[in-house]
Amino acid sequence: MSQENSNNRVFVTGHTRGIGKAVCDLFTAKGYQCEGVSTSTGFDIVEDCDRIVDMMKDFDYIVLNAYKDNSQKNMLKKIIKRYQDKNKKVAVITSTSGTPIGEDPDHDTPTYKKYCQDKKNLMAYIEAIQQDLFSHPMNIYDVCPDTVKTDMSDGLWEDWPKLSAEDVAECVWLCFTSNFNVNRMVVQKHGA
Repeated sequence: MSQENSNNRVFVTGHTRGIGKAVCDLFTAKGYQCEGVSTSTGFDIVEDCDRIVDMMKDFDYIVLNAYKDNSQKNMLKKIIKRYQDKNKKVAVITSTSGTPIGEDPDHDTPTYKKYCQDKKNLMAYIEAIQQDLFSHPMNIYDVCPDTVKTDMSDGLWEDWPKLSAEDVAECVWLCFTSNFNVNRMVVQKHGA
């Protein structure tokens, strides 16, 4: 492990599958220490929110990947309240489904509609809070992928080109390691 990375720690919600696992794998391969929580490790992102945010105290980098209702927005609010004066970088995995052009009108289930609304609300909150944090050491990154090939998207949008979870992890890497703040990074896969 290089001296530069010896103290860097990454905390990921939803770290055992899909995008969260890809983030952990990438950062671990680059010499970072990764830890996280997920339902498969006994954590409920909503019920255990305060405890999870407490666990983030000693981490330089945080990735809010796991989604359940408004969990990402609620957790982000608590992170900002507790740690805004700490030098932390927080990447929030949103979705193009939270944008007017990215919402799929053919996918008209109540669950999907709620997902889209939750992501819209989250993205609006991130945009507003990024301006408020301008004079603080904390940085918030909105990593907004289009369709990602994961277990959760299996059978959906089969005609669309899909990003890999590793593609999204690379975007998180870029946000965390660049010398500039990325307000929103929209990531789409080119058609074949």
